[in-house]
Amino acid sequence: MKYFILVFKAALLVLLVLVNIGELDLVPLLANLKSKYREPMNYYIAVLSGIAIFLILLDFIQFTIVWFYRRRHKVRTEDNFIVGIGHIYSIVLVIGLTVGLFSLFRIEIREVLTSLSIIFAGLVLLTKDYVSNMINGMIVTFSGELSIGDNIRIGQHRGKIVDITLQNIHLINDDDDVIYIPNNVALNTEITNYTKREVKRTSIDFEIDLKYLVTVEELERILIEALRPFQDLIKENSYYLRVAEVHRSGVILKFQYILKEPNKELERAIRRKTIRRLVEIISGREKFVDKIPDIPEDFPGHA
Repeated sequence: MKYFILVFKAALLVLLVLVNIGELDLVPLLANLKSKYREPMNYYIAVLSGIAIFLILLDFIQFTIVWFYRRRHKVRTEDNFIVGIGHIYSIVLVIGLTVGLFSLFRIEIREVLTSLSIIFAGLVLLTKDYVSNMINGMIVTFSGELSIGDNIRIGQHRGKIVDITLQNIHLINDDDDVIYIPNNVALNTEITNYTKREVKRTSIDFEIDLKYLVTVEELERILIEALRPFQDLIKENSYYLRVAEVHRSGVILKFQYILKEPNKELERAIRRKTIRRLVEIISGREKFVDKIPDIPEDFPGHA
């Protein structure tokens, strides 16, 4: 079906080119058309065929570029390059259709820009954030620093990139909430990309009051004990409790470990169990007591 559509588009393109260059005159086919209408009809047919040629050629160019890229890099899903080509396609499409509509109504673009220069200046001011977002979206897409599927942190938000548009970066967090972050904000905010690093270390940040903290080593031991049911899925000796900041009333810590195989669901489960264990300690309901949280019998890796 896909190849049939391509052949149909190619045949239609050839037909439209013949009409546009005058090799195929459609007006004489309308026997009852008066001669005074022939010139306007020829003009509109030429403009409409030109617009159609532009749309088909643009579609062919996009398809060809994406096809060669997928074949060369053996890419099946959409990545940054394919998304970026889609953005360029959309921008060129809007510009081309705008020019085509002006031509259809016999409006000179140069005259429009000259006579409406003040209005366009106002529109530029009103849409500067939108245009800036679009430019930044293209930069993000083709830079390679952020890719669809990367697990990142932007400001206070952490999640997986599910899409990069001309306006926003779409993140889905651990609660399956979709967060839209404007491209301008992303490029002006410190970004942590957890996927790009060579070691896929999972980190859980938390703060604990000094009165609940005996020693860092003791807290680290308790958290490791809490993750004993997952020990076959976590690299041995990869546990590490690091002191990030020290305040008068408490300490900010980072508990880190490395999974043997990347697994988003497993990471969520481990994070959930670890945080629940920490809540028991921080809330003051119990001091450091060796207690391992219950794990469902059917959970993968259950000991």
